[in-house]
Amino acid sequence: MRSLIKSVTSGKSVLILGYGREGRSTLRFLKQYCPGLPVTVADADESISRKYDELNDENITLLTGPAYLGQLSRFGLVIKSPGVPLSKSGVPYNPANISSQTDLFIRAYAPQMAGITGTKGKSTTSTLLHHIIRTYTSDALLAGNIGIPLFDLIEEITPSTRIVAELSSHQLEFLTRAPHIGILLNLYQEHLDHYTSFKHYQLAKFQIALKQQQQDAFFYDAGDVNIQQLLDGFFTAGRKFPVSTATFEGNGAGISGNHIVLRSNSAERILLPVDHGCMLAGEHNLRNIIFAASAAGMMGIPAEAIAEGVRTYVPLEHRIEFTGVYGGKRFYNDSISTIPEATIAAISTLRQVDTLILGGFDRGIDYLQLMEHLCNSQIKTIVFTGPAGKRMMELIKSGKNCKVIPAFELKFDNAVKKAIAVTPPGGICLLSPAASSYDQFSNFEERGKRFKELVKTKQL
Repeated sequence: MRSLIKSVTSGKSVLILGYGREGRSTLRFLKQYCPGLPVTVADADESISRKYDELNDENITLLTGPAYLGQLSRFGLVIKSPGVPLSKSGVPYNPANISSQTDLFIRAYAPQMAGITGTKGKSTTSTLLHHIIRTYTSDALLAGNIGIPLFDLIEEITPSTRIVAELSSHQLEFLTRAPHIGILLNLYQEHLDHYTSFKHYQLAKFQIALKQQQQDAFFYDAGDVNIQQLLDGFFTAGRKFPVSTATFEGNGAGISGNHIVLRSNSAERILLPVDHGCMLAGEHNLRNIIFAASAAGMMGIPAEAIAEGVRTYVPLEHRIEFTGVYGGKRFYNDSISTIPEATIAAISTLRQVDTLILGGFDRGIDYLQLMEHLCNSQIKTIVFTGPAGKRMMELIKSGKNCKVIPAFELKFDNAVKKAIAVTPPGGICLLSPAASSYDQFSNFEERGKRFKELVKTKQL
């Protein structure tokens, strides 16, 4: 890594674009491996020099405030943080000069890596894969979009370390090398406020396949039409492994008899039993399990460790999370659901949902399919919240055989209280918003925690 970073910075003016968690990690890294290197830091926050003492250095120049993006073309190397969107900025830049922690890290460690991306399921699949590997060996690391900057791993990496990286579209957009094992879980409408089109978003994700080499492996959902269209339209060098939750033919991963298997060139490897005992429920999670087990098998983890890792995995918060029984009513927190497909998956998993809380920040996603699904469901009451909830309610067909409660002008707390009140004893109340949380919360975790607080304290 030291030689790579010295070669890419040699003779170039260097800009760190964005000074959040990853930007700070990048500066620490450059100070350690390239001491004395002149670096410019650009960020919208004009107060960063007062917040971070490390910026008061003679080798550091600051560009802050509303015009912080205005000088990108001046720099030979821009190390961009994922939280800085460029596609809609209108600022001129040379894509060849844009890099990132993700790009530089993968260029150094690709053969040891499995990278996981997709609109939904990234964190579950990444943490499950990491847990499986840790069941077999302690020499495994997890970082990326999960909240740990990739550069922060470097001191812990040995030649035998297996690295799992959760990767967002923003981290992948300017990639020049993809991980040896690439996983694309799905492609749904998301982040349309950051991209010029849905296709632009898809192409950002698809870099995980486009930038692979011939010896690499690409796992993808066999039933995802958007992924298949990309595969039909672009050349990808890596070996392709479609993933199915049923029996299948040819190369790929899925079900064979009583086992989940990985098949390559007619050679079939058993990964774990179909009756795996994992606490993850639903067909979408079965697919996540198959993805993680396949990647683990490809990384040399034996079947016994894969089965044990899947069986002992504890699901993450806010993902169809059973919150408890209060007042004889069952509550589930699925705050991670920020798109319609995730909400449909949650409803299908739980099957008998009485009350559904929908809505939040409106990012212009198409909700027609979700509303049609709800019109044909057995849900008794839908509570609509936020601007997205208001637009969803306008799409509900007249004559819908359920109670509709407009709560989009109320605070989230009051909307939840209405949902609690109308849920019958023995019934299920589900928070699965199909929208982001930014109308009232800083993230989906904060929204989910507030929901759990409200139902646990029985604030009717």
